[in-house]
Amino acid sequence: MQTYIKDKMALLVAGDFVVMVVAYLLALLFGYKSTFSEKLIFSNFAGSVILIFSALVIFFVIDAYSLHRTPLRLMRQSLVIILGLLLSSVATTFIFFFFRDAVPRKVFLLFYLFSALLIIGLRSITVRKAPTQTHRMLIVGGCGGRSKFIENLITSNDYLCSNIVGLLSDIPETQKRTACPQLGGVKDLLSVVKAHKIQTVIVASKKVSDEMARLLVECMQMKVRVCSFSRTVEEIAGQIPVNYLDDNWFIIELGSQNKRYFWLVKRYIDIGIAITGIMLALPLFLVASLAIKLESSGPIFYRQIRAGRDNKPIKVWKLRTMIDGADKNNVHWTLDNDNRITRVGKLLRKIRFDEVPQLLNILSGEMSLIGPRPEAVSLVEKYIEAIPYYLQRHMVSPGITGWAQINYRYGNTIEDTRQKLMYDFYYRGVAS
Repeated sequence: MQTYIKDKMALLVAGDFVVMVVAYLLALLFGYKSTFSEKLIFSNFAGSVILIFSALVIFFVIDAYSLHRTPLRLMRQSLVIILGLLLSSVATTFIFFFFRDAVPRKVFLLFYLFSALLIIGLRSITVRKAPTQTHRMLIVGGCGGRSKFIENLITSNDYLCSNIVGLLSDIPETQKRTACPQLGGVKDLLSVVKAHKIQTVIVASKKVSDEMARLLVECMQMKVRVCSFSRTVEEIAGQIPVNYLDDNWFIIELGSQNKRYFWLVKRYIDIGIAITGIMLALPLFLVASLAIKLESSGPIFYRQIRAGRDNKPIKVWKLRTMIDGADKNNVHWTLDNDNRITRVGKLLRKIRFDEVPQLLNILSGEMSLIGPRPEAVSLVEKYIEAIPYYLQRHMVSPGITGWAQINYRYGNTIEDTRQKLMYDFYYRGVAS
């Protein structure tokens, strides 16, 4: 399964690169119909490198190469691609402000148009292409809940073309909670792996005994992949199962890697996009400010204290979209058909323009473009009490948008927050 996922990701990256090269050539061809030549291509070479490289970097940052977006979610995947290209266009606009002759404006616009069309078209083909052989998997240990969770996850993702051959467990109750055939106990691991030609062993146990560890090492020596419960869910679903987390996950998964350069590059991208975004949004910002003042009394800006990195309070700024004093009753969630929202506010919220002042939070380093959404301090206190490990969500800087916002609907219940936390932890694991 892991080999397939890596090969598919490499195919997507290579495909996007080739497609964007073609998109750039088409942009030159349509932009300079009468004067298109080989000399024109080489004279714009530096600009093409910047455009293509920036798009690929942004795609990696927003995790556009995850295979969790199956063919059934092609529309959502297309939106992520468009988002990545929009962010890339903003970043390159900032770069080309200093190198004005690098790429002509019409070529710049045509490049992103052709890139969007070609990448989405290619992705719709490559994501649907399945491996020719079924991947054989075995679940070892664990309670019935974990085994059932893995079974449902794999069988509901047909694009993996994986088959759970069976289950090995020393707990009799496990068999009653899963449809997987029980092939014996943990002691039978090696014989079952050989007999059924197992390719991946999924360890569903919270704790691994010395005997199980020895058998798993022998499986690895037989070129069989051994994968933990949380890693399997992360690879397939793009989320971390909060209900099954323990302290070991945070120590092993988050403490084992050092991505200092990732965070450095991400910070530079944040600054570039924030500066460019402020410059581009300034005219619309003035219009929105005037509309807010004309419709209702009160300030243009709305300030709220929210939980930032390390759970430290930060001041988050937004354009006011509600009547003045809307939160006087300490209601922070937006309700269905909320009569506190003004007409101008509805429009600003719909296009997310009310979030523009948070670009200042990005410049100050309090927020990032991508990260878990900052919540009101009072809500965070409730979530910490109700949801295990919620506090660990604040190990990274909050963002204007995040992995949870891309993959999960808007929700204001404890269960919605629990579901979004699984995506936030996935982002934290990938970024760490």
